[in-house]
Formats: sequence, structure tokens, C-alpha cells
Amino acid sequence: MVMLYFFCLRLLVPVSKIFYKVEYKGTGNIPQSGKLIVCSNHKSVVDPFFLAVPFRRQIRYMAKSELFEKHGRLARWWLYQMGAFPVVRNSADAQSVKTALMVLKNGGVLGIFPQGKCVFDNAPFRPKAGVAMMADRAQAPVLPVSIYCDGVIKPFSRITVRFGKPVSCSELGLKDHSSASIRAAAEIIAQKINGMLEEKY
Repeated sequence: MVMLYFFCLRLLVPVSKIFYKVEYKGTGNIPQSGKLIVCSNHKSVVDPFFLAVPFRRQIRYMAKSELFEKHGRLARWWLYQMGAFPVVRNSADAQSVKTALMVLKNGGVLGIFPQGKCVFDNAPFRPKAGVAMMADRAQAPVLPVSIYCDGVIKPFSRITVRFGKPVSCSELGLKDHSSASIRAAAEIIAQKINGMLEEKY
């Protein structure tokens, strides 16, 4: 599965350069080892690809269950091969949480778009608290990422993907495991990503 993931990634990178003008900033902030939650705003369906390009490790994405259910067997097979796994939105999906925690327990990289859907304009990033809950339960640092484009992402768009510095659980204030601290941690993550979005290009 991992070999196919990187084979496809290497195959798609040259093709993507024809259609998208993507500039990466802060890639030196990407940890090369250890458990990690990659948290980003969500501008388009190709965002997982944009995030994956500078990584030397596979990102396991939490993806909405509809992608696995409504697009046929081939699409479902492809998503699993690419390391994605389904999550039922707006529900207490115990199985997806268990899978995510297992990824982190094994020292892997978990990708989350905590807005829960694509936000095509440049509205402020407002994450759901699940990303902070995951960081708290796994005691994993969060890597904040911003994807900026002036308007909707489409072919030949100018796009900036900016990686911030990893934020530890102690920096997020996740000490007492309370719902209040988790909400506060989600707000800290939001502030960091919104700050990067304000830098634009």
C-alpha cells in the first residue's frame, strides 16, 4: 500500500505542475519521524495531494464516509490504497477514532481537515474540536498548515501551502483533558492557521 502511494505521488507531481502553480513554504517544519497530526484548512478536493507532496512519509487521511459509499468499488479501493479511511461526519464514529489513534500510536502521520467540508472562499478557518480531542487522546503534536488561493482553486491557480511549526500538547494547554481545554486548544490551532492564511502568498 505504501509503495503504491509513493509511486502514484511521484507520478502525479510532474503532471500537477502543469495545471497548478503551487509554492511551498515552511517545509523545514515538517518532522521526519514520530507521531504527528497534520491539520489544514480545506479549499478543494485536491488538498490531500497538495499536503502530501513535501512529505517523506505517508499521510493517513480521515475522509468523509460518503466518498467510500457513493462512488463505487473502484473509488473505495483507491481510497484505501492511498491510506484514507472513512469517518461518519457529525457523529461519534468510534471506529474511525480507533483507527486514527492506532495510526498515531504506531508513530504515523494523520491528516485531518477539521472544517468537515471544503470552504471554497477565504473565510476564516473554524475547525471542529475533534482535532484537539485527537491530539489530547494520542498526546500527539499538531502541524498547522494553510492552503491559500485568491478565490476558488482551479487549473492554473496560484496556490501557497504554508507549514507552521508543530504545536505540542503542552502548548495547546491539553493538561486536564476537559472539554473546555479541548475547545481552547482547537481555538489555538485556528489562530495559528488563520495567521498563516493572512500572510497569503
